[in-house]
Amino acid sequence: MIVNRLETDKVRELKAACACLFSEAAAENESFLDSLDVDMVKRAYRRNARVHHPDMNVSTVVKDVTSDRFLAIQRSYEVLVTYLEELRPATGVALSRGKIIAVGGAKGGIGKSIIAANLGIYLASLGLKTVLVDLDLGGSNLHLYLGYRALLRSSINDFLKKRVGSLSDVMVQTPHGPILIGGDSSELGSANIDFMKKVKLIKGINAIEADCVLLDLGGDTSYNILDFFLQADHGIVVTTRDSAAYIGAYHFLKAAIYRKLNRLTGMEARSGKDLKDAALERYIHQATMSDTGSKTINELVAAVRNDRPEYLAAIMKAVWEFNPCLVVNRVPQGVRPEEVAGKIQAVAKKWLARDVRLLGSIGRHIDVERSAVDLVPAITRNPAGAFAGEIAAIGNKLVTG
Repeated sequence: MIVNRLETDKVRELKAACACLFSEAAAENESFLDSLDVDMVKRAYRRNARVHHPDMNVSTVVKDVTSDRFLAIQRSYEVLVTYLEELRPATGVALSRGKIIAVGGAKGGIGKSIIAANLGIYLASLGLKTVLVDLDLGGSNLHLYLGYRALLRSSINDFLKKRVGSLSDVMVQTPHGPILIGGDSSELGSANIDFMKKVKLIKGINAIEADCVLLDLGGDTSYNILDFFLQADHGIVVTTRDSAAYIGAYHFLKAAIYRKLNRLTGMEARSGKDLKDAALERYIHQATMSDTGSKTINELVAAVRNDRPEYLAAIMKAVWEFNPCLVVNRVPQGVRPEEVAGKIQAVAKKWLARDVRLLGSIGRHIDVERSAVDLVPAITRNPAGAFAGEIAAIGNKLVTG
């Protein structure tokens, strides 16, 4: 830890954190401090958390005391890991493009949060500074899959309601590697943020200083969810073999590209260069939103080429920049994920003019089902298991392109 090179206040903070997680004797031992690494801190955190977690105690009085102790343990972990991570040399690993990954889908209960949590843990293990953002504002639960049982001290709501100045003020260093920006769906109206709050949140996300920002989205096709998805450099749509899930996955893709096209003429265009033409706006709206005038993307492009050729380049650019990919989750043994993905890909090719890439698949695993109960990430419990390998394959494709 090289404590003799640090400012006095920082030394005190680090020693206090060591005393909390290890012992006062260890905190005063410079040899111990210099040998400290992230893995040692993680093991100490898990050991202390098992003993002092409030859920381990029945008595109300004991639970209150234990909660304070557990919060101190969490804070000490954050202090030590944040410092040790800053000492790590750069790995040279980076995402193939951009830094924002969004995990979405039009149906709840298909495993988006579990995938997001474990993918974030894997990317962090590669040396990437990874921030997980819970944008399922009406059903925030990402923190649970990272080992936190509703003990977050602050959330996105604090940022949106100006209780804190930036998203960095609500970040929590998790025990498993990534940094978490959690939500709080217990607060009335937390899912129904207005336009200005959405814009503020999108700007805040884009301003996060990290190698990777991973967004866990809600299971619907509301404008807010679609707009968060469209901010991503890598858009992942999760589906399962169930008919409702893969039909929902296609509907999510369709809603997202339609939303992207309609934003070209509106105030939410990401580039800020809106196409201020009322006739074009009506044209795109009719082609994508009208029950009677719905067209395939190819038909829309052909019509614009004939009727509004001056806007063809902008529309083509929007279409070609829409490159989401699929992850098929809970694939039963004996079923090929390509069979499930192929149904979505065929319809997307016909109606949306897009080749939707199959990024990866995840089978049915007992340890994943167990992680949803005991809230220990499966990739952490069994890093050499099949599930961890599948998550790693997905993460590696995001890195290599």
